[in-house]
Amino acid sequence: MVGAHSGVGALLVSGALARGHGVTVFGPTAAEPPGVRVVTGAAIDVYALTAAVAGRDAVLYAVEPDGRRAGGDSVAQGVRAVTQTMRDQVVHRLVCLSVGDLRPDRRPGLAARLFGGARGEQALADMRRMEVAVRQSGLDWTIVRAVSLNDRPAQHSWRVAPGYAVPHGAAIARADVAQFMLEELDDRADVGHAVAVAW
Repeated sequence: MVGAHSGVGALLVSGALARGHGVTVFGPTAAEPPGVRVVTGAAIDVYALTAAVAGRDAVLYAVEPDGRRAGGDSVAQGVRAVTQTMRDQVVHRLVCLSVGDLRPDRRPGLAARLFGGARGEQALADMRRMEVAVRQSGLDWTIVRAVSLNDRPAQHSWRVAPGYAVPHGAAIARADVAQFMLEELDDRADVGHAVAVAW
């Protein structure tokens, strides 16, 4: 699990534990619930990534974009390092969180609605580069595009559509996205596809 300290990531950890999965989290800090194996390190730390990925059945990449930070390539750079490590360690399954409605023709942009202004556009550009890296990885990947995440209680239901958006789907709870991503681990139907999820 990469991104365990984001909103969706923390819910993925608790959800995976509840399902009886062994969980390893990777990131810059070490505070995690009991029963979780923690590997600390930066996203480009090959040795730490190898320690986190080796022997795993799958990787969940759930780094949410941060429109408060200017520029950068942090999400894409992180996924490039993760996918290379997965190939080296022969770990094939990757479920990756992204954001819906990435198409430039859908502006006035999601970036402005999510974060506001140029920083939001830069954050979404980082996510687009991340998606390209995932598509080119050669892994058994699924990209989960969630639109307008919120912290409302889970409804334990959602709608899924191929591509960038679910028709008339304006929002979804992080808890539901986490549940969907965990179910995708064992569902081969969406391997090699990007799907949008919303209420």
